[in-house]
Amino acid sequence: MTLIKQCSRLLAQSSPRNFYTRALLPTVSHWRRGSKSNNSGPKFNYNYGFVGLLGAAVCSVGAALNDGQISADELELAHGHMHWEHKEWFKSYDHKALRRGFQVYKEVCQACHSMQYFYWRLHVDVTHTKEEIKEIAAEYMYPGVDDDGNAIERPGDIQDIMPAPYENEIKARLANNGAEPPDLTLINIAREGNEDYLFSLLTGYEEVPAGQAEPAEGQAYNPYFHGYYIGMAQQLYNESVDYEDGTIPYQSQIAKDVIQYLSWTSHPWMDESIMYGMKAISSAALLTLFTYILMRTRRNGFRSRQIHFTVPGHEKSIAKNGNVSNFSKYKQVDDALSKMKR
Repeated sequence: MTLIKQCSRLLAQSSPRNFYTRALLPTVSHWRRGSKSNNSGPKFNYNYGFVGLLGAAVCSVGAALNDGQISADELELAHGHMHWEHKEWFKSYDHKALRRGFQVYKEVCQACHSMQYFYWRLHVDVTHTKEEIKEIAAEYMYPGVDDDGNAIERPGDIQDIMPAPYENEIKARLANNGAEPPDLTLINIAREGNEDYLFSLLTGYEEVPAGQAEPAEGQAYNPYFHGYYIGMAQQLYNESVDYEDGTIPYQSQIAKDVIQYLSWTSHPWMDESIMYGMKAISSAALLTLFTYILMRTRRNGFRSRQIHFTVPGHEKSIAKNGNVSNFSKYKQVDDALSKMKR
């Protein structure tokens, strides 16, 4: 738009009479002084109105042609927006939902996805008790050493990180048609849209529409995934998980629970941060109120009082000077000075 406005302004300054001469051809304005002596050529003046108009036309044609093309960024359906209670002010995570989300991760997601940046001990007093986490961690074997320094396999402990399903990246790709399943520890904050995107992705699997290319082997069609074809088949169905607390395992409920769990693993100290923030705001409010009361009761007395210094024997000179205010706080002093003037 800036280029078009500039071209329009230049064209408006050019009259129709000299449009062709000034716009199409350069004109010799004048010869520099001493040009013959120093062999300097003529100085040309250009009117760039036509050149700008031509450039604007080329850009307009290019933009029109570009509108008909399909960009790779458009191969993705916009996700919806849902209400997540833990994202509100003065709200915390639903710990029952976190426990159900951990169950979904363990029974459904852990077969392919790792969580190698998260420790078992962080679940203590949040999703499970300490004894329960010890039992769950002991179900997995970790490499260790014995007293003689020999490599052994030992049961897991709450101080260990959560285990990965594959030993390395190569085995992970070979087991998933060349696609490596991402780690889920920070997946919530690693994807634009956060919880809303993950919910749409997990519940948005559809049949391939008419006219759309069939997905390759090991892929599925998901309009919320970038490019439509995702290397993970649909994992969540109604009653695909049997909850321990008796919650009805609808697909939406399962997706909501596991997403809330993944949101907590991305920021496991959010509840503590909110609590510290509430304490800080309350302390600041009380400090502000105390400062205001102190200023109104004590500080104003110092700010509004007037102090008169007199030299013994020269009180009359001060009265003649007239610098003493009639609005002085010390009424008796003002009365005494007024009597001295009389």
